[in-house]
Amino acid sequence: MLNLIACEWLKWRNSRMLWLVLLGALLPGALGFFIQLNNSGAFEWGNLFENNLFILTMLMCPALFALLGGYLFAREFQERTVNNLLTGPHSRNQVLTAKFIIAIPVLFSVILLSFLLTFGTGFLFTSEMPTLAVIGEAIGKYGLLFVLEYALLPIAAAVALLWRSYIPAMGLGVFAVVSELTIMQSRFIMYYPWSVPLNLVTHAAPDYNNVSLGVTTMLIAFFVPLLFIAWYFRRSDVHSG
Repeated sequence: MLNLIACEWLKWRNSRMLWLVLLGALLPGALGFFIQLNNSGAFEWGNLFENNLFILTMLMCPALFALLGGYLFAREFQERTVNNLLTGPHSRNQVLTAKFIIAIPVLFSVILLSFLLTFGTGFLFTSEMPTLAVIGEAIGKYGLLFVLEYALLPIAAAVALLWRSYIPAMGLGVFAVVSELTIMQSRFIMYYPWSVPLNLVTHAAPDYNNVSLGVTTMLIAFFVPLLFIAWYFRRSDVHSG
């Protein structure tokens, strides 16, 4: 199993998609910088982190994570190497498990780099360090954002495996962003998987902020497609064509 994980990591490390990780961290940081630059009020570390979290949650993570997840699960179909992958000594469920494990550092690096970039950007506006309370709250929210966005990975993986391409997963990410903008101010915000992170992390609609309902929605969004993937990938004919 460790060899399989190492193989998946080497494939990912040599992929051009790795540049999207850096881009996914740079764009929210740059937008947050310009928002702060045009802010006439006094600089506050908390506001800087909140702006970055809002951009990540509303725009970047739904689209980028769907694309990265789709590519991670469908690249063998795209490159017609899936037969080679499945002729090894590992079961299909182990192959899926390795991909979900590799997705952790890949997706987490976007969140971590965005946090570090935002932290560094703050010193362009002030020479004072943020308080431990501000840093602690920010780290907690970035960590929560990662967990919630990772819970949406099986949906993108299911779409990519069904169509055997990461392009539909990319379309799913775009649809998630557009639909999220529509639902974020409605009473259905905690029923829609892509809008739950926005409310739990940034409190975009505090009147509808129901933690237990949001957690239930995310658990369903994670486990239902995950079980489907395990069944589909194990039973279907997955030749590379």
